[in-house]
Amino acid sequence: MAKIGKNVIESLTRSMYEDSRCIYREYIQNAADQIDLAREQHLEEDDYYSIHVRIFRDRRRIEIEDTATGVRHEDRSQLLDVAASRKKRGEQKGFRGIGRLGGLGYCSMLVFETSAKGEEVKTIMRWDADKMSRILDDDMDESEAGDVIDDCTSFEEQPEENAKHYFKVILENVKDDRLLDVGNIRDYLSLVSPVDYPTSFTRFAAKIKDFVRSNGLSLDVYNIYVGDEQAEEQIYKAYTTSIRDKRNGDYDVKDIQFFSKKNQDDNMVYWGWYSISELRGQIPSENLAYGMRLRCKNIQVGDERTCRNFFAAEGDKRFSQYFYGELHVEAPELVPDARRDYIRESDYRPDFENWVREDFKVLKELCNDASKMRSARDDYDKALEKQEKLEKKKVTGYIAPAEREKDEKDFEQFKKNKEAAEQKIEKLQRKMEEKNSPLRLIYSNADSILPKTVPAATPQESTAYKQQEHPYAHTADKETFPASSSEVPRCLLRTDRESYRKFDEKEKNIINVVYAAIYNAIADENMRDSLILKIEKELMKE
Repeated sequence: MAKIGKNVIESLTRSMYEDSRCIYREYIQNAADQIDLAREQHLEEDDYYSIHVRIFRDRRRIEIEDTATGVRHEDRSQLLDVAASRKKRGEQKGFRGIGRLGGLGYCSMLVFETSAKGEEVKTIMRWDADKMSRILDDDMDESEAGDVIDDCTSFEEQPEENAKHYFKVILENVKDDRLLDVGNIRDYLSLVSPVDYPTSFTRFAAKIKDFVRSNGLSLDVYNIYVGDEQAEEQIYKAYTTSIRDKRNGDYDVKDIQFFSKKNQDDNMVYWGWYSISELRGQIPSENLAYGMRLRCKNIQVGDERTCRNFFAAEGDKRFSQYFYGELHVEAPELVPDARRDYIRESDYRPDFENWVREDFKVLKELCNDASKMRSARDDYDKALEKQEKLEKKKVTGYIAPAEREKDEKDFEQFKKNKEAAEQKIEKLQRKMEEKNSPLRLIYSNADSILPKTVPAATPQESTAYKQQEHPYAHTADKETFPASSSEVPRCLLRTDRESYRKFDEKEKNIINVVYAAIYNAIADENMRDSLILKIEKELMKE
């Protein structure tokens, strides 16, 4: 008979996961499978079942308990089995029989407590994780895997109420501080666990559930609670209808869109949804559920980076993070690998990947169209702002004739820039309409985006502008303007303003020479205007 060395235990415990928090996911996965079995057996009403994660930081203790079937006393030897699961591949969430060992790498003692309905006994199994580590680290010890298990485990029986049924995992003397951070674990489990959408996401959750029902699918959800010795809190998926953006301001999710793929037998291979928003860029990581997420049996596979690989070009991978969204695999041929990092290699996986890449091309196009629209709108707004600024300068006057000539040329260029941007926007609008793009919800029509003309400076605007820019002008010198904006006087030079009337032509010419010299010497417009204002302040003094 072939010899199975002790190092296989090393691979299944201390070396199994890159992220220690994965042990929570594995124990919850096992609990969910047993809840499914309990529902099939009608042990209790469907809403009876729950999973509880309790973290006792000061005691360095973790408990994970479900109210499912439990394990019968006569079947207690199953707790010793490794990689000998009786679960059906593709039908249940776990099937390899190795997940329960995950905690051994992170504690001194791993305990399983369980009782089945109708029994008056509780079975307690203890794994001495410290002893196991000593054996594994001893290069002189040539024990086989089975011998190590027998040497490190023990059973105990205690009385129990016959109505109770549960399975509890206990980790004693937990060595990884991260596993004892209740807030961090709550956030992590809200991302990876098979839980429901939050009430704040109800509008979109209803659409998702309607899609699932209409396609004859199911979305497994369980009541999972996370807490400490003080209190527990039920967890939900971390989706929100508002995307937090500290730099540029929050923005809303307007809708969600679906995608799916069926095989030639009309069976669902996968389905998914993604959010529709302004698509400003990658969603900031302060939003827990950012990015497209791969799921199987409603449990996350991999992490927020996994779906990036469905974009073919390296430069396109970032688009995965522009969305909230989920990709649910349904085909029984698509099975997560042992670490649940990705889908296990198979003949079917390349087809799956190619199909998803085609669907994700739509996401890329949406991101590109949104970027082009934002760019065109920015170009339009900048051109409009500059035109309005030049329009006001016609009222307030120019520093020098050369400035007026330059501004007139600039005005025409800004006009062309604005018209070009408007054409781009209208072209994108037509594309969105023709393709029935969901971005229509964000960029509904050109009329709502663009004013059609550059408003001329009105008397009120001109007065406000001058009062703001020239606070030191004598009250008697404030200009009055005709009621009609078409009658606003067009000053050639700044010295043509009424506030300069106390100077004769010779004095004005000298001032103009000074202003012209400043214009020619100082390229920075803000610096130039600041200097002119200081000079005007002195000139206007009585």
